Amino acid sequence: MVVSVATAMGESRVVGARTETGRKSAREMAERAGSLGASAFIDCSHPFALEASEETRRAAGFVNMPYLRYSRPASAEFESGISVVRTWEKAVDILTDTGHRSLLTIGTRNLAAFVDAGLDFTVRVLPVAESLDECARLGIGPENIIAACPPYSVDFNRACIRRARASALLTKDSGLEGGLPDKLEAAAAEAARVIIVSRPEEPGAIVDLDALVESLKQALIQSRTSKQTGGSKQ
Repeated sequence: MVVSVATAMGESRVVGARTETGRKSAREMAERAGSLGASAFIDCSHPFALEASEETRRAAGFVNMPYLRYSRPASAEFESGISVVRTWEKAVDILTDTGHRSLLTIGTRNLAAFVDAGLDFTVRVLPVAESLDECARLGIGPENIIAACPPYSVDFNRACIRRARASALLTKDSGLEGGLPDKLEAAAAEAARVIIVSRPEEPGAIVDLDALVESLKQALIQSRTSKQTGGSKQ
């Protein structure tokens, strides 16, 4: 098994498996899978990393390999008072209407919409050049950047909210693995309003590891059977 990750930080989180670091296109993934003699693609990317999932799905199609999507379980429900929205535009609208100064814990990919709206916020990002360069490109000054590595404890989240002088916390439904429960607890303790962007729908995604293993077994059996049947007709 080879685990392909986009960044060195992702590589540092992998234990007990061979890793390869660096973003790849669908064609590059397909070629690498062929050179490795791989039998299937398992997509474990972040629930909001839609482009990465689409590229992986295309790569599997190029080389006719099984593709399985594993997604961390979404949060089942939230307490009353928490605003759950489906789009970044709606999150911008809420912060614009309320005038809250906010702490954004959403990464850098969708920051431009909040900058363009002239909102008052501090952003928490990973302490890597790519994230800091994007903040600089958008004109976000260092006084409005908190750069830190996860995991983030409740106390650290509380400290970030205070450091940002924020009355609202904007985050994504990244589930338990993404530290969402600790963020919610911290926001409640600091009396900060919470806005959560719900994750994109992923029909057919597997959210149980045992089910993933079983699905992989079945997919490999079907793939081998199909290849053998196809070969016998030649």
